[in-house]
Amino acid sequence: MKQVFITLAALVLATALKADAGPSQESADGKVLDKWLGVWKFHAVLKPAAWSLKAQELSGSSTAEWILDGHFQQISSQGDAHGTREIHRYDAESKQYHKWTFDSDGGHSFWIGAWDEASSTMTWEYVDFGFGLKGKMVDRFISDGKYESTLLLKDSTGNVLLDIQSEHTRTKEQPR
Repeated sequence: MKQVFITLAALVLATALKADAGPSQESADGKVLDKWLGVWKFHAVLKPAAWSLKAQELSGSSTAEWILDGHFQQISSQGDAHGTREIHRYDAESKQYHKWTFDSDGGHSFWIGAWDEASSTMTWEYVDFGFGLKGKMVDRFISDGKYESTLLLKDSTGNVLLDIQSEHTRTKEQPR
């Protein structure tokens, strides 16, 4: 199964490299990703679920910045003993936001997002590569320097695998 994840990750990255993304931050839609720029502190609460059997609270920090000539946004997070890296971009051709996540435990995922300007909310839908998982992540901006996230991941029978709520507060602006 690990080999399948590695193969899928390589396929996703190869597809992303082949596609001509164009400078994400130049379009009005791409500028939405600027909302994540900066240095943030976060506090997350994991509710009991199949992949986290008991409730947990985690804290840490993250930094979001544009990379590769503004074609992609990178978010590096470190909390307690766990690190993550996310890559975001706006794909003008499909008019969708893409999110790749990787973590220090070897986990990874791919999400497609839709921005709702009226509610200042990005809703990310998990892209399943045949494992029967369904996931939804919602980032809701409360102010310019604060947002809340929820993540719910279920298996094909509806069992909750992950249920996470987090708050993020910007501690330092990042150049746009």
